[in-house]
Amino acid sequence: MIRNTIRKASPEDAFVIVDIIRAAAQENAFHSRVLSVKEFREFAFEKSREGYNIFVCKIRGTIVGYIDSRMRMGVGHILGLYVKPTYRRKGIGRNLMETMVKEFKKKGCHKTRLEVFANNDGAIDFYNRLGFVQEGYFREDEEKKDTIVMSKVLTEKRKQES
Repeated sequence: MIRNTIRKASPEDAFVIVDIIRAAAQENAFHSRVLSVKEFREFAFEKSREGYNIFVCKIRGTIVGYIDSRMRMGVGHILGLYVKPTYRRKGIGRNLMETMVKEFKKKGCHKTRLEVFANNDGAIDFYNRLGFVQEGYFREDEEKKDTIVMSKVLTEKRKQES
C-alpha cells in the first residue's frame, strides 16, 4: 500500500478536483455534465449546505483521488469517488471510503448509500468488497444509463422500547 494523506478539501483544491471529475466523466464513471472550476468552488465551498463533505487523497503533494458526500436524515450519500487510474488497487479508494464512513458515524448516520452505473463492474465489485449491497435499480437515467443503488448499514437504528 502506498503511503497517502487524506484530508478535507479546500477551495484551493478545486482546479485539481474538477480535472479529476472530468477524467471520471471521460471514463464514463460519472455523468458527462461537469461543472466549471468556478461553479464547483461555489457548490463545494461557498454555497454548500450543511452535511456536505469532500475529502482528497494526496501522495507526495499530488491529489490523486477524492470523495464527496451529503448527509441527510441519518443517511450518508456518497456523491462521487474517484482515484486516478495509475493509483488504483493501492488502497486509496478504500481509505477514502473509510474516512467518509467515519465522518458519517461521527455525525450519527445509520446508513450509507451510493449510485453506480450498472456497467461499471470494477466499481460494483469494489463496493461489494466493502460490504455494500444492491438496494435498487434505475433504468435509463437522463443520460440513458442504467444505475444501481447500493447501500451499507453502519449502525442499527435503536428500537424504541414499548
